[in-house]
Amino acid sequence: MKTITPIQSEWRFYRGAYPVLPGAETEIVDLPHTWNAKDGQDGGGDYFRGECCYVKTIRLQKKENTLYYLAFYGANSVCNLYVNDVHIGEHRGGYTLFRFNITGALKSGENEIIVSVSNFPFPDVIPLTADFTFFGGIYREVNFIEVSGTHFSLEEFGSDGVLVTYPNTPQIAKSAQVTVRAAIKGAGIGCRLRVSISQADTFVPCVGIDQPDFELEQLTDPAQQTVAEAETEITSAQMALTLCVASPHLWNGRKAPFRYKVRCEILQNGSVCDCVEKYIGFRYFRIDPQKGFFLNGRRYPLRGVNRHQDRENMGWAITNREHEEDFALIYEMGANAVRLAHYPHHPHFYDLCDQYGLLVWAEIPFVENIGGMGLSPLETDKKTDATVTRRLLENAKQQYTELILQQMHRPSVFCWSMSNEVRREYGDTAARMMRELHDLAHSLDPDRYTALATNHYGGDKWKSDIKGCNIYPGWYWGGPRLFRSQAAAHIRANGGRGVAVSEYGAGSNVDHHTEHPKQPKDTVCTFHSEEWQSIVHEHALRYFMSEKADKLWGTFVWNMFDFAIDSRNEGGIPGRNDKGLVTYDRKIKKDAFYLYKSYWSGESVLYITSRRFKKREKKHVSVKIYSNEEEITLYVNGVRIGQKCASKTRQQHIFIFKGVKLRRGENEIKAVSDSGLKDTVFWKY
Repeated sequence: MKTITPIQSEWRFYRGAYPVLPGAETEIVDLPHTWNAKDGQDGGGDYFRGECCYVKTIRLQKKENTLYYLAFYGANSVCNLYVNDVHIGEHRGGYTLFRFNITGALKSGENEIIVSVSNFPFPDVIPLTADFTFFGGIYREVNFIEVSGTHFSLEEFGSDGVLVTYPNTPQIAKSAQVTVRAAIKGAGIGCRLRVSISQADTFVPCVGIDQPDFELEQLTDPAQQTVAEAETEITSAQMALTLCVASPHLWNGRKAPFRYKVRCEILQNGSVCDCVEKYIGFRYFRIDPQKGFFLNGRRYPLRGVNRHQDRENMGWAITNREHEEDFALIYEMGANAVRLAHYPHHPHFYDLCDQYGLLVWAEIPFVENIGGMGLSPLETDKKTDATVTRRLLENAKQQYTELILQQMHRPSVFCWSMSNEVRREYGDTAARMMRELHDLAHSLDPDRYTALATNHYGGDKWKSDIKGCNIYPGWYWGGPRLFRSQAAAHIRANGGRGVAVSEYGAGSNVDHHTEHPKQPKDTVCTFHSEEWQSIVHEHALRYFMSEKADKLWGTFVWNMFDFAIDSRNEGGIPGRNDKGLVTYDRKIKKDAFYLYKSYWSGESVLYITSRRFKKREKKHVSVKIYSNEEEITLYVNGVRIGQKCASKTRQQHIFIFKGVKLRRGENEIKAVSDSGLKDTVFWKY
């Protein structure tokens, strides 16, 4: 059987290129690790981009008929592995799992492993540029794997050698046909492949989610009753089995994300010599060009967010704890979808989306620029070089293939996105690349959509099944009332077919406040008020949640969390994109978070905005409250000021009490809902 051993602790980190000379100065680090945790977030655009090395010594007694692998879940962006001074191989791309077979270089006794990682700006590795910091290092786990000579292949673009597919059609509700394709190494005469399907046996709760939208007991079966099983003799290195599950429970979003477990085994002389387990979910979805997103036959508009994976003072070197904290915040707000921008995220985050029923827009980091054409701002990409352009496309195809083959079993994933905001100047070259990526995705997975996100109308004409438009009314382009017109322009450019708004939002610093919020004339300024961010999102939801937005099959806030971009200097915080609904350290939910929670969540919400605007400049102020309750009564210093009903508010979930008089000194502002919810803030005048 396969043995997997994590090797995360006590690596020697060398801040320099391979080779690591004897006596070189190193420091002891644990994985995950990045060398840009601090300089990648402090502004100035000067964070280190280059090569560093990780060194570890492992001891083992080599076994007969055993193969040894190292598995990397993420090393950014080009990784070279050396074992006992033997170069094992190179992986180019920073976001997907990859493995190296190190059997031939290992010996019994001590073995020195050196991992060279570089986040140098390579012109032929995507992404070349983007509005986020490219944190360097082995920022995800590393595992040491031992497998018998007969095993599921570990050399299939980072997949586990087993691909599980099922149709995306309404017929799946009556009978679900599951196809299992297995790549097998070393199988001899008499070896057999066995596949069984049962209801999911366990559910591992996400820390921070105490009351999901479903009953856990309805989604698991500890007895693991088998609902389908098949077995056959292994006659080739590529095997396939088809099973049918009659009248399956459907994976139905947040309300009922029902999953099944697929267990694949290789039998040798009746004993299991390798096993792979995957969790799947039966569902069918479609995007009607006029009516939007449908899940299992019912209209299901996607209300989602974008998520970057970095964390303050940690960069990308985060653990399951941080992934779960992020997911719990997204879930609390009521989102039913997430765009994992702008690259493949950790498998654990996809697991959470599968378990809790969030739809996933998955994508590769093909962002902004194409190398070899002399158009990017990189100093390493100043010349026209068709060879570089060709290598970049091959790298994009490699990363796209890795993403699809590693995650294609997941019920949550509905599209494979090829790119984000590739510049219009690349014209025919970009169009050709998108067409080739589109064809590649459908050759690997014909049951999901291809997608791209664009901030110009030329991108709407490039090949993909579905489109997302990145628009920023109220921030970059026009006033906040222009959400409808800007989305409509992209719909027209897309031939009248509906689109998603894949990005929208505005920046805010939770320490910046004003009585009279206005749109900045230039967003590269030092003042980003929390009040203006809220106004932009109010306008967005006024349109997005109306019947006039039927052609928008999804909307994705940019961004759920503040994140690092070392070259930025705005909003009073160098190195920060502050468009998040939650601060970079995840400690403060901004006002707009509660606006979305009021609209999207089934949980009762009562929240007084501008609560951090504690020192007031005016005697008479407006008190704005976000709530999904029916009636709100406002009290100031114990005196009842008035009551407002949801049916009489100008915009759903927004209650505004104007001209509220403050007294000198401290004032207690208290809101009480008809169901008894209370919220209190203190302002000083």
